[in-house]
Amino acid sequence: FTSSQIKSILESIDTGSAQGRRDYAIIALAVTGGLRTIEIQRANVGDIRNAGDHPALFIQGKGREEKTEYIKLPAPVEKALRQYLKDRGTAAPSDPLFTSESDRNAGGRLTPKSISRIVKGRFIAAGYNSELLTAHSLRHTAGTLNLLNGGSLEETQQLLRHSNINTTMIYLHHIDRAKNKSEERIAGAIF
Repeated sequence: FTSSQIKSILESIDTGSAQGRRDYAIIALAVTGGLRTIEIQRANVGDIRNAGDHPALFIQGKGREEKTEYIKLPAPVEKALRQYLKDRGTAAPSDPLFTSESDRNAGGRLTPKSISRIVKGRFIAAGYNSELLTAHSLRHTAGTLNLLNGGSLEETQQLLRHSNINTTMIYLHHIDRAKNKSEERIAGAIF
């Protein structure tokens, strides 16, 4: 996704309902922090803490047993999370950060599959209906937007929590192609 496409997805969510505020917070958190659905699912209310001078969400990353890694929470994302949590009312630190609204599992922890379904539904509602677009697309978007907006390869590796920098380099190759202006030059010569 481009930054304007992410904006349009977020703007299409009616945040007048608890479900809308939850979905907005999930997508905002996932795209700014490059989170996997399993990392969103494992997050608890008490995982929102400070890391130095920044509000952060401590996460249990892929293949990890502890919540030692964290992502910083930009002000709009922290605000969305706090509003969602305020709507939920009293929550213990060990409660899931995001809960189900369904009749069968109301208040229960969302599964990665549920998170994927929520995100996909929001994509479709915003007009982005492709089987290639999944919740994981938000993670790719985070990496790409970070590099496009001046982030270094090492910063992007850290953001996405890749153990091997070669995994992160895949994003760099896509950006090199995106910056290639060949088609525009040819169109300018013809049209």
